[in-house]
Amino acid sequence: MAGVLWLCLTSPAVGQGGHGPAFGLATPTLPQGGWNYNATLMSVETGERGLMTRQSLWYGLTEHLQLNASVPVVLRSGPSVPTTRGGTMMGGLSSMEVSAYWRFHRQYLGVGKRFESTLLVGGLYPIRNYSEGRRSGPGVHLAAVTGYASRSVYGWAGGGYQHYVPSEGARPGDLRYGSLVIGWRPGYFRRPSTPDWRLFAEALGESVGPERREGVAVSGTGGEKVFVGPTTLGLYGAWGLSAGALFPLYQDVPPTREEGPRLMLNFTYWF
Repeated sequence: MAGVLWLCLTSPAVGQGGHGPAFGLATPTLPQGGWNYNATLMSVETGERGLMTRQSLWYGLTEHLQLNASVPVVLRSGPSVPTTRGGTMMGGLSSMEVSAYWRFHRQYLGVGKRFESTLLVGGLYPIRNYSEGRRSGPGVHLAAVTGYASRSVYGWAGGGYQHYVPSEGARPGDLRYGSLVIGWRPGYFRRPSTPDWRLFAEALGESVGPERREGVAVSGTGGEKVFVGPTTLGLYGAWGLSAGALFPLYQDVPPTREEGPRLMLNFTYWF
């Protein structure tokens, strides 16, 4: 990631797009012909803190249609991997993902103000076990988000569904989630000569079904969680930096599946 940051700092300014909050769903897409590379560091904790990176490449096929590919690399694994997504556009914690991001609706409400909606459809392929000795088959992720964006304030609400097919009769539980994001861009950072920083408050609610083995639900798996926390996004020229944390507000899961804070740090390069 240090090499990526060096390239970002020494590259000329380019058109930016496809940026948004760290964890929640959002509507922006890349401009036509635009590329975006992300190096992301993510951490979750279930008894012991796990650490992983994710390399993502995004391409703007049109102004409103974006293609994404993402690959995780596990650096340190905890005793159990939660059924979740590191970020809504970055795939499950244990899966490669190829997806399309389609902004199908946009309505201008004034200068720099718009209301828009986006669909996300992705295919997943697991590259590690979701529990000890068990790996699921391929999966699918579907999501939708709508919201308002202006030069100073942002608000997005959306939800998604993730499902894996069985492998040798076993698969993780289905994931259903909803996210809410409120953002603010202070006036100081709207000046042309200054870096562009935005502040977000994010909320994420998840409902995970029980694991299935030979079609039978496994007791002691699944449950509901709610997370809230602050995140930030900084943009300057060809590079971007986002970071944040989500803290558990509510958890109705077995004690071994309870989580600590989720952490994320992301470097972005546009070219």
